[in-house]
Amino acid sequence: MRRFIVILLMVAAIGAALFWLFSKSQETMSEVLMDSSMGTAVVIPGAAARIPQEAALLEELDRTGQLEHVVFISGVSSGALNAVMLNAILSGKYTWERYRRLLFNLRNEDIFINYGQGLPVDTKPFRNLMSRILHDSLGYYRMSDLPIPTSLSVVSLSAATFGQNTFRLSNININRESDPTLDLLEVLMASTAFPIAFPPVIINRVTTIPESKYIDGGSASDYIPYRAVLDFEQYSAVNVDRMIVVCRKPDTEAGMREELRELGLDRVDQMERFGISLEELGRSAFKKSLLTLRKDAPLLADKTLLYIPDIVKDYPLFDFHSLEEQYLTTFEWAQTHKPVPYNEIVPTLNELKK
Repeated sequence: MRRFIVILLMVAAIGAALFWLFSKSQETMSEVLMDSSMGTAVVIPGAAARIPQEAALLEELDRTGQLEHVVFISGVSSGALNAVMLNAILSGKYTWERYRRLLFNLRNEDIFINYGQGLPVDTKPFRNLMSRILHDSLGYYRMSDLPIPTSLSVVSLSAATFGQNTFRLSNININRESDPTLDLLEVLMASTAFPIAFPPVIINRVTTIPESKYIDGGSASDYIPYRAVLDFEQYSAVNVDRMIVVCRKPDTEAGMREELRELGLDRVDQMERFGISLEELGRSAFKKSLLTLRKDAPLLADKTLLYIPDIVKDYPLFDFHSLEEQYLTTFEWAQTHKPVPYNEIVPTLNELKK
């Protein structure tokens, strides 16, 4: 009997030891996965009519082999458009030549119609244009049609979501709001709906986000939409090797106010009714987002590169007649400039004028 009890105790001790070792090995494996890395994340902020600046930088990155292993793309506003086009180009469905030709032929009337009766303007031309590109040229209808893991940010106008109104919609389930079945055209129209100037958009058949009107994804916390990369890392349990933020020349708040007045918005402070200020859309928001990156994700910040053109000329926010000039000017600049490590940019942030 004693021998039997001793054997039971030995078996229990061995079992406990094996369980402890297994648990530790699982913890170690989890640590290994989170410490391992894979590929490049590309983050593309909004640009409005400065969209060709970002496109030119993306083409240069691709031309020089820096986009050979893109595992995630995050875009907002017109950066969301570039995110979708980057999906198509990297997967071989589209070419940079075709994209350049598309951009160079755009005019204001291809994007919006201003009837002189106040804002918002009519964006039906833009919806028709995007429908032709997405459906006829690319065959993209749902978020799930995007071949590369991608997030596109939108902002809800619902009072129920105030304070937490940014939603990062992905073609894979990286967070609780992701829904790969959402209509890609509607998501893009919402993400590019510049507040007040462009009409808000209803995204139909939603189940993971509020039934609401949605606007520009960069008008709240996602001016630089890097938080989707954190969602992706947590979802995949693997960190990215590096994150490249591709951004057009930053705005000045004063310049944006003047452009909105020219478009027809005499009282820009009307944005405050929606909890949105030009500070969240101008140069100071760019600075704030970069500083917040260090606070939110110091490890990711250490692996971040910034690609921002230092070109002389300022281009209007809603003037789509100069896209070819912007593209060529930026591409020329990119030939002699490479992305700069985040830690080299941060010390100069205080030099940025608000």
